[in-house]
Parts: sequence; C-alpha cells; structure tokens
Amino acid sequence: MTNTNLEFTAAAKTQLEAAIRIATVASESLGRLFELNLKTARASLDEVTAQARAIAAAKDPAEIQAIAGKVLKPNLDKGQSYAREVYESVSGIQGEVAAVLENQVTEFQKQIVVALDGLLKNAPAGSEVIVSSVKTAVSSANQAYETAVQSWRGATAAFEPASTTTAKRKTAA
Repeated sequence: MTNTNLEFTAAAKTQLEAAIRIATVASESLGRLFELNLKTARASLDEVTAQARAIAAAKDPAEIQAIAGKVLKPNLDKGQSYAREVYESVSGIQGEVAAVLENQVTEFQKQIVVALDGLLKNAPAGSEVIVSSVKTAVSSANQAYETAVQSWRGATAAFEPASTTTAKRKTAA
C-alpha cells in the first residue's frame, strides 16, 4: 500500500469515527429529551387531574374562578421552564455536533493537503496546472466552509441573548 493510500485510509477512518461520535451525541441527547418530555407529560397529567377534581368539587362559580386564577400563572412558568430546558438541550447538542464537525473538517483539510503534496511529488511532468487547479479548488472549499461556520455562529449567537434575557427575567421574578 502506498503512502497516499494510507493517508486516505486514515482520513476515512477519522471520518467514520466522527460519524459515530455524532450519532452517539444525537442518541444520548434524544434520550435526554425523551426523558424530559416523559417527566413533563407525567407531571402535567397529575396536575390536570388534580385541577379537574378541584373544579368538580367547587360549589360556586367564584370558587371555580379562584381555582383557575391559582393555576394559570404556575402553568405559564412551567411552560417557560420546559421551553428553556428544551432550548438548552438542543443548544448543547448543536454545540457538541458543531465541535465534532469543526475538528473533523480541520483534520480532513490537513490530510487532503498532505495527500495533494504527496501527489504533487509523484505527478508526471506537465501536470502542474492540474495539481494547481485542485489546490485552488480545495482552498476555495475551505474558504466556503469557514464562511458557513461563521454564518452559523452568528445565527446561533443571535438566539443566545434572547434566552439569556428570559432566564434573567425569570430569576428576578
């Protein structure tokens, strides 16, 4: 096996390991979201049952109105708490996957440059233009990737202040 083949094999192995890591992160994160949803559903069912019993036991409309007033604010707070937990979980997933992908792309880029340099050394005379074109294409792809990553980070950062503000208001209340 030539050195170039070994480099490509190593790159493929690294890609496979990254894919397995992403699948593991996704699986674990989905498990956490499932547990959160299950816990929330159970708690909601218990609360709705208790509220329905309290309303059924009410003797007049004023008592029903008082029960409804006591229930509304805590339910809104619980809804905000649930949304915040889901957001934090999804943000965590995104962060982990982004980190794995960024590391993977960086490693892959390094391996491609090494492989191209190896090919350049073994390229027949007169193929410099083709090798140069391939290097230019790889460089352009790297720049496009960097632009996409920066755009993704900017979009993610735009959502962070909103969630932080909501959490601060909740803490202050």
